[in-house]
This record gives sequence, C-alpha cells and structure tokens, in this order.
Amino acid sequence: MRRFILLSGLLVLAVCELYAQEHSLSDTILLGEVNTYATVKKYQAGAKLESISNDQLDIARTGTLNDLLGRFTPLYLKADAGGLANIRFRGTSADHTSINFGGININSLTLGSANFASVPMYLFDGADLQYGSSSAVNGSGSIGGAVYLGLKNNWTNGIRVQATESLASFGEQLYGTKVYVGNGKLESVTRLYYFSRENNFKFRYPQDGKEYTQRGARIENMGLLQELNYRFDCQQWLKTSVWLADDWHEKQPEMASSIGDNLVISGLENKHIRFWSEYENRNHAVNYKAGIGYVHDVQVDGGNTTQEISTERLVAELEAKQDITTNFGYKAGLKYMYVEPDVYSYSVDMIDYEQRADVYASAFYKAWRKLKLTLNLRQQFVTDFDVPFTPSVGVEYRLYTNEFSIVKLNGNISRSYRVPTFNDRFWGTQGNPDLNPEKGMNYEMGIQYQYCSDIFQTDVKLNGFYMDVDDWIEWRPTGTNGDWVPENRSRVISKGVEFASNSDLFLGRYEVNYSLNYSYNPTEIKEDGLRNLVGKRLIYTPEHIANTFLQIKYNDWGLFADASFTGNRQVDYSGSITSPEGNLLDAYALLNCGISKKLTIREQPIALRLNVRNVLDTDYQNQLNYAMPGRNFQLSLSTDLKFYKNN
Repeated sequence: MRRFILLSGLLVLAVCELYAQEHSLSDTILLGEVNTYATVKKYQAGAKLESISNDQLDIARTGTLNDLLGRFTPLYLKADAGGLANIRFRGTSADHTSINFGGININSLTLGSANFASVPMYLFDGADLQYGSSSAVNGSGSIGGAVYLGLKNNWTNGIRVQATESLASFGEQLYGTKVYVGNGKLESVTRLYYFSRENNFKFRYPQDGKEYTQRGARIENMGLLQELNYRFDCQQWLKTSVWLADDWHEKQPEMASSIGDNLVISGLENKHIRFWSEYENRNHAVNYKAGIGYVHDVQVDGGNTTQEISTERLVAELEAKQDITTNFGYKAGLKYMYVEPDVYSYSVDMIDYEQRADVYASAFYKAWRKLKLTLNLRQQFVTDFDVPFTPSVGVEYRLYTNEFSIVKLNGNISRSYRVPTFNDRFWGTQGNPDLNPEKGMNYEMGIQYQYCSDIFQTDVKLNGFYMDVDDWIEWRPTGTNGDWVPENRSRVISKGVEFASNSDLFLGRYEVNYSLNYSYNPTEIKEDGLRNLVGKRLIYTPEHIANTFLQIKYNDWGLFADASFTGNRQVDYSGSITSPEGNLLDAYALLNCGISKKLTIREQPIALRLNVRNVLDTDYQNQLNYAMPGRNFQLSLSTDLKFYKNN
C-alpha cells in the first residue's frame, strides 16, 4: 500500500502544480456518456454507473477487457498470464457479473461466466460499468455488477479505413483493421483482429530463488465483428451485428510444473458466434424496438473433440417506451430465450432444452427539478425452475446547485438472483438439479459533487453499499468418494465504501486529466453448513483496491501514467494455529506509463504510442503459484484514412 500511495502522490503533485482560473459556464457537467450508459442510467436513479473514458480506452485498445478494467477501475480480476481472467465484482464470484453485447449476455450458460482475457477492446467503441445488483434490468446473474460493451453510431457517408499494428515484449503482437463504408443511410462496418503472445517471460521461483522462463502459456486469438446498419430516417433504424471469435490459449502451468522436466502442455479453444439484430422506431408517441439474437458457444479442451462442450441459444426481445412528459416516462418489454446444450457429460434424460422468458417494466419520475425516482420490475420464468421476483427502487436528489456546481444524494435498493448454471445442475453424476437460485438484496447510498467551468471540471463520488446473498452456490468435496458437488451452502455479506474522482483541466494547448479510485470491500461468510467457515472472508477478494491515472496532452503529444494497488487475498480455507485465515497472497502495486504522438505523413494521419507496463519490474502473483510478467514494452502504430463527407 505504501508503494501505491507514493506512486499516486507523485501523480497528484504533478496536477497540483498546474493553476486554473475559473470562468462561468452552465451548471451542467460536461462529462461524456458513451453508448449504453445514458439509456441504462435513465431508469436507474441511485445506481452507480460509470463510463470508461475515451483516453483510457485508447491506451488499452490493443489489449483485452481484463487489461482495461484491471488498470482503470477499482475491480479485482483473478487472472493468470496465459489467457484466463474472471472478475470479482464487489466481492462476488465470476458468474455474478453479466457482460452485455446488444441484447445478449455473453456469459457461458455452462460455466456461468465469461473469460475477460478473450474480449478484445479493439472491436468496441465503449465500455460502461454498473456497480451492484442489476437483475431487475439484466436478469439472472447480475448480482455483483454488469458490463456493457458498446458500438457507436457512425452512419458513415463515404469510406473510412483504420489500421493498427502493435508489437510488444514476450512475443506479443496485434494486427487489426476497421473498414467503414456507407452512404449516410446504409452502412457496413467490418472489424478484424489477430492477437498472439508467446509469454516466454522470465520469473523467479520462490523455492530456490532462481530465474526460469515461463513455458506453456501461449495465446492466439482472432475474430471478426461485422455491422450492417440502415437508417430509414433520423428516428428509425435497423442495426445488425455478428461477432465471430476463435480464442485459444495454453493452460498456464504452476511455476513448479513449468520448470519441471515432465511438463505436459494442454490447450483450450473456445469458438463463438454471437448475432444481434435490432429495429428501433422513435417516430411515434410510444417508441418501440424489437431484437433477435443467436449465440453458439463451443469449447474443446486439449483438442479432444469427443468431449466437446457446446450450447446454442435463440433470443428475442420486444420493448415499448414512452416519455409522457419530460418528468415522467416508462418502458415495458418481453424477452424470450431458447437454449439447447450439447455437452458430453449431460444426460438427455436430465436436460434436452430449456426455455426462459422475462417480463419487465421500468418507470422514472422527476419532481421539483430536484428529485428523481425510478422503479424497475422483472419476473423471469425458467423451465422446471422457480425464479424470484426482482424489483429495484432508486432515488436521486439534487441537494445544492449554483452556477458552477451540483451536489447530489442518491440511493438504491434492489433484489437480485442467479439461476444455477447448466454445469451446476447437470454435470455428470455430480450436478444437482435441486439447487435453489441464489438470491440477494443490495442497498446503495452515495453523494456526488460535480463542478464545471470553461477550463476545469471535476466529478467526485462517494458510495456505500451492503449486499446480502443467500443460497450461495459452491462446489465442495462433499460427494460420494470425495467428489466435488455444488450445494446451496452459504449466506454471504459483501459491504464496503467506494471513492471515485475524475478531473479535467484545460490550459491553452495543455489538457490534463486525473482520476483516482479506491474501494474498501470486506466480505464475510455469515452462515454456512461448515461452522469453521463462518466469519471467513471469501477467497480471492481483496479488501483494498486502488488505482490512479494521469494524462497530459500538449498539441499532438500525450504523456500518461497509471498506478494500481491490490491488497492481500485469502486463497483457501486451510487455517492453522500459525495462519488462522489460511494461505494469503501478498499485496502488490503496479506502475505503467507511456507516450503518444500524432503525425501527418503525406496528408495521412499516423498515431504512435509507446507503453511501458510494470515499470518497476514488480515480482507478484495474481493467483497462487502462477508467474506474472515483469517489465515489458509495447509499441503501436495506427492510421485513420477518411474519404467521406460527414465528420
């Protein structure tokens, strides 16, 4: 923690040396909202929603969702260096966060989660986050939070070609291109990428203090995202997206295995087809949209196609909404999903297909220009399964307003749930079809201060939350012959405080952005079938997470640095007299920095960026006994060729 405080202090001092004179502007804070953020927030007063800035997106553009969130948000991602990462949103597990692409949650229906290291940020124009329960909006699984992947509306009139190449240490390379073709109404956007990394970095083995080369952690991912959009008029359009992905990585061995003579290397391949098409019409008093989607997920472990894990799903959604006045509006909708698993370990007597249907409604009301209230209601129906009703209520109150600033108070109460995964219910003889859904209550309160002048703006938030989740599902070795089986064993409490600030300063040709995030999140097993676990915190859930970011732009130059701190983590429950909490992973702090330059060569724009990651060459473990790379360098080059009329 001391190292992080020192690193963040240096960044703060750099900002404090800059002086800004205030000038009048409207009381509206000019903080950009990207993609889904505005529409999601409209019906969720009091909920904590954040949009990753464009500058941070650009820095992580050649990386993955794991890289982006790990550097710029107070969220913990349990990750190795070999292409596998899952999130622990507010102390919850990996299957308690939904990742939304259009009207699709891309989480695996067999595992319940998605691999954040296989979601390339090169394909997307934005990423928005919702902290806390959002099952009333997103359905099953959104107990800890939600991620929204966004695509901008370009409506290209002409041709635009973007290309990016990135080379980095340890055999890392990325090649990507985006081609926009349109006439202002009909538009085609093609996004292609290829990413690979050898991961042949050096690491120190703690048992003997010697240095070795990592083996068995190669990554190779490739994909295509094709959009075809048509705009009938400014209030009516049809958008279609197809996302094809082929993700392969070697399953990184523990350090002891990596240095052994008998290392066995095994690869894991995932292939995905994700399709979403949506028609929206805003020409009438009641606006409506209709969407249809298809998802095909296939996983093959070690090249063994006889043990393939596959699911297909068809999704359809119909929604209507109306703003009766500027102060009152509602929306209501239906969503249907048909799922057909094809998993070698499932019995057709247990599961052939499953149907899910959602009925939902939302409303907002504004009073006295200071108070906003929202209500969300959702009921899901699942084949042979009882799902709880999930409401949420939110409130925002504008406590103080003047020419430059706003102070808001907010609160939110929401119920959440998670339907057990197919593996939980149907995996071989170990699955438990009698599991109950996990059920949670989330309570949120916060205060927000916003200030804006023509050269300085800032947004500061302080949130407190309390989450109570019952019937928590865990796999434990309590079955026949010690087999691991899933059971509703625990009641878990996750609570905490989150601080977030983001400031922008404009001084002539200088632009400065500084942000600071901190999360204190103690978790506790409140009730459990095993009495010795009561009172323990959840494994791989650090109580303290912090990060800070500073960027300075001058003309076509950019300079940035970011630092992060991750507290210690309990990795098991092997308590003893000497170590009552069990094995702990040490806390660590990381520092990254970089420089960028925009050029014009023969009237063509070129952008260069140099990143230095893990500047201090910190030796750390994100997972117990798995090596992580030290200091490394990345150089990227991109160009943007435009041949169109509109900007």
